[in-house]
Amino acid sequence: MSTLSFPGNPRSLFVVASVGVASLMALALLSLGAGSSNSSDKQRTGKRKPSRRRKPKVYLRGLYNLGNTCFMNSTLQSLASLDAFNAYVERCIALLPDSDRNSVDAAIAVQLKHVLDLLSPQLSRVSAYSPRSLINSLSHKGRWIASRNEQDAQELFQMLSSTLQSVVRNAETSLFDSGFLTQHLPIENGIVSTSQQSDGDDVAKNDSPSSSPLAASQSSFASARAVLENPLLGMAASRTACVRCGYIEAIRHSTFDNLSLTVPRAHTTSIEECLAMYTVIDRLDDFKCRHCSIVATLARVKQDIATCDSDLAAQDRTSKRAKRVAATAATLREQQRVLDDALANNPEADLPGIQLASPPPSVSTRQTMIARPPKILVLHLSRSIYLPTGGTAKNPACVQLQRFLDISPFTTTGHISTNASTPISGPAVPVNKYSAESLAEIRRRNCLYRLSAMVFHSGAHDSGHFYAYRSVKAANSDDAQTGSNNILTDSDQWFMVSDIRTVEVSLESVLDAGNGYLLFYERV
Repeated sequence: MSTLSFPGNPRSLFVVASVGVASLMALALLSLGAGSSNSSDKQRTGKRKPSRRRKPKVYLRGLYNLGNTCFMNSTLQSLASLDAFNAYVERCIALLPDSDRNSVDAAIAVQLKHVLDLLSPQLSRVSAYSPRSLINSLSHKGRWIASRNEQDAQELFQMLSSTLQSVVRNAETSLFDSGFLTQHLPIENGIVSTSQQSDGDDVAKNDSPSSSPLAASQSSFASARAVLENPLLGMAASRTACVRCGYIEAIRHSTFDNLSLTVPRAHTTSIEECLAMYTVIDRLDDFKCRHCSIVATLARVKQDIATCDSDLAAQDRTSKRAKRVAATAATLREQQRVLDDALANNPEADLPGIQLASPPPSVSTRQTMIARPPKILVLHLSRSIYLPTGGTAKNPACVQLQRFLDISPFTTTGHISTNASTPISGPAVPVNKYSAESLAEIRRRNCLYRLSAMVFHSGAHDSGHFYAYRSVKAANSDDAQTGSNNILTDSDQWFMVSDIRTVEVSLESVLDAGNGYLLFYERV
């Protein structure tokens, strides 16, 4: 260091120059070595290392809060992420008859489609939108929509669903109009007829049922019904069984567009536990069994017949009283025949002129299961707690979620149980539900779902804020071409949307949020 401090010393200058030259040579050798190493790597591999392709940036449009309208904004954002629902709304509008386009329901459907289109993912930043026109249309159906009070997201969803079903019913009615039939078949004097044929072979060909005009019209109507199929609608099966006599009423089916699930009063629970509570076998202590009523009535009728027979044996059969007793006995025997036939064939059959007895209430069981899973499964987590004081509070239980949901344990199969103490149907899939064979079976039964969106609520029971988590599907995702081995892969992006604020979040943060209110699942 001392030699470097005296620039006037020639020896020092020589040392400095030597060190500088040596350093430059070393740097040159290092760069040449690195370059030769890279070139040798290229020569060995023959190609560059694959680079990760970045996902295109996606932006979502927010919605202005026009005065406690977060319940609407969150619901619309969730519905916008459901491809089948968006296609359904578009089909409903396309099939609107001209006579119905000015109705309230049609105006709501048109405005809904407009908002859903605006909420689709964008490749550039977009400004927020004010859904005032949709609110004005909805207010003609329910004035509570336009009020500035706290409202419920599930009630809005049910209003939108029922409105679209009303549009579909009107469209189905229009299918029978001559305007629809004219597009498919020639009409003469209001009667469906065939076109004139030039030879007998053509006439004979059209005489077959498959090529007849009626068959063609039925096929067109069936295809139109398929187009108008509501992806939200599923079917539930309910069974009521008497424990005392073992009689099971006819299984009753009903449609649903969402299932309301009671959330257990626990610190942490799961969506599977909520579904298990929905399908649990309930015990009813005041049930009036029809089979037991018929049995009791039959016993009473037989006793009355025996009384009439004893009276006839002690009287002159030619007297007026004896004739009345004989007529009564004949009526009772006819009732006995009808009751015996009902017990043997159909206890639910009408029994005109017979007043059923009321036996003591018996113990029965009732269970509801999913009979036909919908394309879009909407689950409403009911968090209301009714207090002894008469008030209500919010159940703050954390409901744990998974990206994929298998509902096969909660659906019916082709095997129906006749035991009042066992479920309507037993499990039909192996325990290892994520094996290739089990996944194929679950998909065949339409029981595997993927979480697509959620409406969350923060705050108390009567106040708070609704916001949404919604997914954006990857550009190359295609469920139809996805095999059973990789259907559990996930490349979607997730966003938290709160009115005009949109933030990209991780899937883990969505599943761990815990305070879900409306869950939207799409069938895989």
